[in-house]
Amino acid sequence: MNQHVSGAGQQVESTAPEAATQEFDALTWGAEEALKALVEYQVESLRFIARRTYCNLEFMRHLRHCAGWQDIVQVQQVWFKECVADYGEELGRLAGTGFQLARSDFTPLQSLMYPPNSGR
Repeated sequence: MNQHVSGAGQQVESTAPEAATQEFDALTWGAEEALKALVEYQVESLRFIARRTYCNLEFMRHLRHCAGWQDIVQVQQVWFKECVADYGEELGRLAGTGFQLARSDFTPLQSLMYPPNSGR
């Protein structure tokens, strides 16, 4: 049996078999990989938001220099085309990140679930 220290500082005897440790390690590995994926998506999303915010500010600056409605319409059309292109590119980047994460190496998980001496 394993001995663990409880929150009160007392030692507690564990009735869980050693095999449960492997499953716990596998769950921990899975949680770590999920956290890494979330961080990757957040970083990419924040980069995109920052880029789009900058482009929106530039759009506002260009609008200030428009002499008439025709200029405003032209600036809006250019901004809209760039915006649509940016969103399309971002969708591709997010999909690429997803594919990259899906191709990750599951060897560590296999060694956790099926150690060489397990006989499975």
